[in-house]
Amino acid sequence: MKKKFMLLCMASLLCFSTPAGAVPFPEKTDEVVQDKDGYLPADDHEHFAQFVKEFPNAYKLVVVESTQPEAQTADEYAQKLYDNYNLSDDTLMIVLDIDTQQLGVYPGPALQQKGANLEMLHEKITSYYEPFRNQKEYIKGIELFISEVNAELSRMGKKNGPAGSTAAADPAKAPQPAETAEKSLWLSLPWWLYLMGLLFAALLAALLYSYFRRRHVFAQVDDVEDWKDELVEKLQMIEVDKSLRRSSGTTEERYVELANRKENIMRMRVPDVEMIILEAEEACDRFRFQMALGLLDEARELLTEIEQEMAELKADVAKVVQTKKENKAVLPEIGKLVETAERKLSHARLEYGLPFHELKVKLDDVEAMRGTVKEALAMGDDVKAHETTLKAQAILNGMLSDLEQIPGLVKTVQMELPEELKEMEEGIAAVIDGGYELSQDQLDTAMLQAKQLLTAARNALEEGSLELVRTHVKAFRVQMDAMFQSIEQSVMQQRELAAQAKQPVQEKEGLPMQPVQAAMADEEGEPDELPEHPYEPEPAEEPEQEQRVEPFDVQEESRLAMAEAAIAGEAAAAMDAPGKPKEGADRSALSVEEREELGITAKAAHPEDAEPREEEEVEYELVIPKQPAAAVEHEQPPRQLVVETEDDVLNELERISGILMRVRQQIKRSYLPGIPDQLKYLFDRSVQLLGQIKAALEQYRYEMDEVAALLQEAHEFVHETEKMAEKVIESCQKAEGAIQYTNRYRRQNRQVNELLQKAEQAFRQLAFQEAYQMAEEARLLVEGEREEPDGRWMLRRKKKG
Repeated sequence: MKKKFMLLCMASLLCFSTPAGAVPFPEKTDEVVQDKDGYLPADDHEHFAQFVKEFPNAYKLVVVESTQPEAQTADEYAQKLYDNYNLSDDTLMIVLDIDTQQLGVYPGPALQQKGANLEMLHEKITSYYEPFRNQKEYIKGIELFISEVNAELSRMGKKNGPAGSTAAADPAKAPQPAETAEKSLWLSLPWWLYLMGLLFAALLAALLYSYFRRRHVFAQVDDVEDWKDELVEKLQMIEVDKSLRRSSGTTEERYVELANRKENIMRMRVPDVEMIILEAEEACDRFRFQMALGLLDEARELLTEIEQEMAELKADVAKVVQTKKENKAVLPEIGKLVETAERKLSHARLEYGLPFHELKVKLDDVEAMRGTVKEALAMGDDVKAHETTLKAQAILNGMLSDLEQIPGLVKTVQMELPEELKEMEEGIAAVIDGGYELSQDQLDTAMLQAKQLLTAARNALEEGSLELVRTHVKAFRVQMDAMFQSIEQSVMQQRELAAQAKQPVQEKEGLPMQPVQAAMADEEGEPDELPEHPYEPEPAEEPEQEQRVEPFDVQEESRLAMAEAAIAGEAAAAMDAPGKPKEGADRSALSVEEREELGITAKAAHPEDAEPREEEEVEYELVIPKQPAAAVEHEQPPRQLVVETEDDVLNELERISGILMRVRQQIKRSYLPGIPDQLKYLFDRSVQLLGQIKAALEQYRYEMDEVAALLQEAHEFVHETEKMAEKVIESCQKAEGAIQYTNRYRRQNRQVNELLQKAEQAFRQLAFQEAYQMAEEARLLVEGEREEPDGRWMLRRKKKG
């Protein structure tokens, strides 16, 4: 029984193999236009359905991709489709083949009897459908074709009369005994035979589903494998080995890297894709179609990555090849740039009489690079040659740009800056002659810094370091602006003080003069106790000052005299204090704030020092500014604050804020290469403490002791910040001056060069004291002199020639 069943299944499979392999007809629907794949727009479907309702006959339009292999022609396909759909006799079956754009028709028996034969229909198709087919307007052509066919059938019906319509009803009236016998035969079969038929149909449907699903999956496998083969062919077309054998150096390393990447794709990535394809085929043979589709998706992702890597590999290979071509074009251009730069440099050296050492060193470096490029090209190292060429080209372009700026910089350094310095000196002298008092020590410090910047700019211009020249010029002008603003503010303050002094405050003018005159008389009577104190007023100069200054009231003169007497009294108390010798009295006995408020200058106290200082500037070379005041031997700890009321706290906060602002301006105007971390910490901590104090004062209830403790801590931090800022600025200036001075011996001694390099490195790392010591050590190696006291070695007699 089993053998018979298996044989029956095999025979059925053989019988149905040919029809199952064919593509089935589109399933019949009630729509007038059947377009399963959507080749025609939906609007055309609706328009055609409304159009055919106007005619008495029925029309069915089916749009298919191709009529092959079911039929050889479109008309044959339309006939088979008519039979398959079992349409009515008065229906005209129309089939549109999208591939060939042909129109197949088959009329029903009723239409054939009316005269709608294939010959007439083909004539109408040729006349009315073909023009619209060339324009891709299929629906318009079909509608025109139907209109003409109906018109032709109407004309033929009028000629033939009603006789032709009677023959269509005769076949239906004939008896059908065969159909009745067949129905009785099916009803006589047993139920188990029906069950076997159903099982056989289900098995056949499963076999058909498996066959078509497997065929679909294998089609995708073929697509993935074709994609893989195409990528392998493209990868093999990328030539790397031939270029690798003809290269060396960096180019050889680059080609080796490219060859390794290509080998990795060929040996690792492509075999992975092949293994995935084999696994997908095995899964498909086991009817695990979903697993096979997942493997194929993974293979597609790998192929996409391989394609991207191939594109990058191809771009890199093309870049290396392009590098070789660029070298041949850029090398002659560099030679022309070198000649131009050398000619301009020689012209500048002859015109201005300056050596421009750094520019000459850059030109020598470019010449060495040209030699390196030629050697690399001779050895086949195209990549190194290209990199060196680009570097040399960048240096030459920058050098040509610097050479174009030399005339302007020479004019600025040799003419404009000295003129500005001279104008500033004349302006200061005019202000002092006009009767205004200026802080002479601050002016001296600022002028020394300006002269130092001018000297540094000249040295940098002589060396050819144009960027450094621009930096020094900018710093010089900022220094000049700061000095001008400071003088202007001082003058304005004195004018405001003079205007306020003109208002009468006391009724009797002689009363405030008595204690002042007594104090001045005591000072004149004891000239030996205060020898040459810089802040001691000289009575002999008062008449001259009265002549220079605008006419004040006696009230203003009394206030100035009281201020001078108070200063003299404080200086005498400082000299008489135990443990402090008289020789140590100096302008540092007063605080910076008191000197700024009172406007007392060292020039007014020592007018005889002004002329020798100008002579020293003419006879000596200034490298680092000399300190205007002697250093304090013993540092005094910050004073203990006495805070009793909220006003005291607010006044102290204002004072500390002013000190922080002044320190910040000093750091900003000093042009330090950087700020040390310790100084940053002290400054930030001071600001934080001020914020804490303000936050504590904003509370509804606060403890005065806590605020006083915070204020004392802030005062100590600000005092330490101020000292460290002055130390950092001084060390930076000393180190910079020492390095610039010793730089002239750099090419004479290799050990000096090494020490200067270490000093420059320490300077960039903000270790200014260490940089100064190394630069001084380098100077002593060459000059062999005894190390001079700190701050005095900078002033040296200029060498002749």
